[in-house]
Amino acid sequence: MRTFVKKTALPSWWDDEIASNPSGYAQGLLLLSRHLGLDLASLQLDDDPIRLREFGTCKFKKRADVTEDDLALARVLATRAAQLAASAGSTPVVAIPVNASDIRQQILGDDAPWVGLDELLGYCWSIGLPVLHLDHFPRNARRPDGFAARVNGRPVIVLCRHAKYSAWLLFILAHELGHLALGHVPDEGTLIDQGLDEDSVDVEEQQANAFAIELLTGHRNRRIIASGRWPNAEGLAASATDIARKSMIDPGHVVLNYGHSMGSSFFPVSNAALKLLEPNADAVAKVRTVMAENLDWSRLPEDSSEFLMRVTQHGKSEDRC
Repeated sequence: MRTFVKKTALPSWWDDEIASNPSGYAQGLLLLSRHLGLDLASLQLDDDPIRLREFGTCKFKKRADVTEDDLALARVLATRAAQLAASAGSTPVVAIPVNASDIRQQILGDDAPWVGLDELLGYCWSIGLPVLHLDHFPRNARRPDGFAARVNGRPVIVLCRHAKYSAWLLFILAHELGHLALGHVPDEGTLIDQGLDEDSVDVEEQQANAFAIELLTGHRNRRIIASGRWPNAEGLAASATDIARKSMIDPGHVVLNYGHSMGSSFFPVSNAALKLLEPNADAVAKVRTVMAENLDWSRLPEDSSEFLMRVTQHGKSEDRC
């Protein structure tokens, strides 16, 4: 953890020798406080436990076996990244339509073949909604799938799942957009999603899922199933491409939607089909590239810019899909 903190919160020019004098030590504490959300006074007092700064209201949508403390680090990093992105956002904020079909029609009206990750990223940024991918965690740390925030009137979405294929991040992005559109995220507050579950009994999760499905497929309860025998990856990829063309649904989402209908035992086939559809997939890099192109970096101090680029860079993960 010590190495993680140093590599995450301290800028590249930092040398531990700087902390050997009082002013350098104070500067180091200020950087730790700023980037990790730590209470500065608690850092300055040796006998006090280190405390987190007050980050406002946070809603937790998590599995029963995960505690809020398990997600504390993810919350801190995502909140700080969202704050910086909100500060560097230059596009005026436009209200998110409550009806997912309105967003879908707007995207398709711009001659998009379907609502895919590229298209939805472009839409979010066009309405002043930054989308980041947080991919910098200590080994074995709990990470959520997604995170939504409102910072100084600007909505922000932070994706956290390390997914190789665009379709995985597409659904999470649509789901978090639903939380924001439907008013689930409080003003100056956050919502953290850990383990999106289509069978959740949480009403807000059900609403966000329905919003996402409608945005991506045109129908709130659309489930894609096949008659006949269990298809192989090649057959599934071919069928998904055909459905995508006819129904204007992202082919990767067709695969995942079908995979959910078939059950978890079918996911190896689904992932093999996704590989055929997107052989050079790098969804995380796609999100990061769009972020880099859209933020006004001149609005951030140099060390804050470096911090944001560092926590959104590719990390190592054992849960890639």
